[in-house]
Amino acid sequence: MCWVILLSHILNKPKLKTDFNVLYLFPIVLASTILTSTAFEPFWNVHYHLAHSLVEGICIYLAFTGFIIALTLFSHVPNEIQLLGVGFLSAAVFDLAHILSSVGVITSSLASFDLAGRYWVAGRLVEAIVLFLTTRGVSFRYNPWFCFTITLTVMLLVSFAFWRFPNLLPPLYQVGVGATLTKAFIEYIIVAIFSLSLLHIYRTYSGECFFNKRHVVLAILIAIPAELIFAVFPSTTSFQSAWGHLLKICYYYYLFKGIFVNTIIYPYQQMEQSFERFMISFHSSPVMKVIISLNDYSYIDVNQAYLNNTGFTRDDIIGKSQREVSSLSLDTHQFIANGPVSNLQIKYNTKEGNVREAILNTEVIILNSNRFLYYEFIDITEKNRYERELTRLDRLNIVGQMAAGIGHEVRNPLTTVRGFLQIFSKNEELKKYEDYLHLMISELDRANAIITEFLSLTRTKSVHQSEHSLNDIINHLMPLLQAKAWKEDKSITPDLHPIPKILLNEDEIRQLLLNLINNGLDASEAKGAVTISTYGEDEAIILAIKDEGAGIPKEAQDKIGLPFYTTKASGTGLGLATCFKIAERHNAKIDFVTGSEGTTFFVKFQPVRYEIENTTNSLSISA
Repeated sequence: MCWVILLSHILNKPKLKTDFNVLYLFPIVLASTILTSTAFEPFWNVHYHLAHSLVEGICIYLAFTGFIIALTLFSHVPNEIQLLGVGFLSAAVFDLAHILSSVGVITSSLASFDLAGRYWVAGRLVEAIVLFLTTRGVSFRYNPWFCFTITLTVMLLVSFAFWRFPNLLPPLYQVGVGATLTKAFIEYIIVAIFSLSLLHIYRTYSGECFFNKRHVVLAILIAIPAELIFAVFPSTTSFQSAWGHLLKICYYYYLFKGIFVNTIIYPYQQMEQSFERFMISFHSSPVMKVIISLNDYSYIDVNQAYLNNTGFTRDDIIGKSQREVSSLSLDTHQFIANGPVSNLQIKYNTKEGNVREAILNTEVIILNSNRFLYYEFIDITEKNRYERELTRLDRLNIVGQMAAGIGHEVRNPLTTVRGFLQIFSKNEELKKYEDYLHLMISELDRANAIITEFLSLTRTKSVHQSEHSLNDIINHLMPLLQAKAWKEDKSITPDLHPIPKILLNEDEIRQLLLNLINNGLDASEAKGAVTISTYGEDEAIILAIKDEGAGIPKEAQDKIGLPFYTTKASGTGLGLATCFKIAERHNAKIDFVTGSEGTTFFVKFQPVRYEIENTTNSLSISA
């Protein structure tokens, strides 16, 4: 009763109790086969050969089907399943010989039941040995057709030896007596091998095996009582014989199910889980991901992050070619067509036509024998904007250090030199140098203006602000601005809408206006016009200055506002930098729109909380 002790140990093992339903299935199988055998016994007794052939045919069918599955998936299944498939083929050959000898197709000097019994015990012994080797982890990996040929050849040779040499074994079955002691001894050996397999599973089971342990354990548990029955059954037509054969069907069924689950169902479930994990990772990732077919370069799939960043919908993308979507430039497509790329900085277009920046990584993947291109975009538009802003602020810091060190010191000698030049210009003896003296004074004034811009950039103290009308400041400057425009054969057009007063520092706003308008006049051709507009937008006040120039070059747009950067031949690169600094001190933002028809600079004054200094309604904020 070794198998009973092993059964109790296995069923009481906590891990198996949670993983398997053996505790319920095994007694159910035993009970159901007993009931079926009781009902089936009259037919089995009267039509033994038909019933026996039918039962054995079912076992052969299961065995041969299991072998075909293992052979078909030979290179994709674990080595243990390959060995189990070979065992199934061997059992199928011996079972076929068992049927043919029992019905008299294969005859020899032995009684038909005795010859059939030899093929029977050979099949069961091969099964037990194969299962034992399988549970011990013994494996091999050869060509499947080589294994098929060798197995079939050996089984046919053994079958031929049983037929040709009847004295190889003592009698295994005698009419009127049933199984002999020799057959009982061999059956007990088979039971012992099954029990060792079961014991090894019990000792080594760790929850994850090469094949489904639940079905193997159940098959072995069913095989043990079946073999015990055939060790003591009294006759081939008895109830015990019918019960043993029905148990054999169940035993084969669960072995077959073990192969089927491990080679088809389990891999499919693993593939399905892997696909599900991939889809969750693909669609939930904050990184933009795209899969494109290399056959026609059409979009197969995109994730939500890509749709969010580009503004496209899935209907806009899926099934369309890259040429139709035009998200990447032609140069980028040509570059990545040569092979996978890593950390390539690119620009891509959104649905609205906005250009954004990203880091691109690509890889060629193969799915179902088809090649696809897998993209990953990491948007760095905001990162690059912050870096450019930090660069601008860093340059401002450098300018500040320079201006703080030399600004005031240089102004004093310049004032002295200018004073003497004015005295010299009134001296009658130096009249002939008057033009040169005026040129020197104008250059000194220009140097003084540059120093003033330097000092404006470095101003960090609180600036005095009070309520002013932006329209009034513009109107006060109009005569000066008109004169400059007429002198250059250009015009200035005011478009001032009613706006409320806001907190300003008048001197700084005058400087901002002069810098932006002068830039607009410099950018416009002769007969060109600069338009100054003011209007309200929600709670903000907008100042817009539009010129009719050729627009700002693309390579210069990212550098607007950087100190010392200029596209003018005689510019200092400090005018716009000063405007950005003034806007910052007024809690305002500067933006621009440029094109071939001109450029418009927008200064958006944001609402801000102020503290009242005193009863004069004049207010102050910190820069």
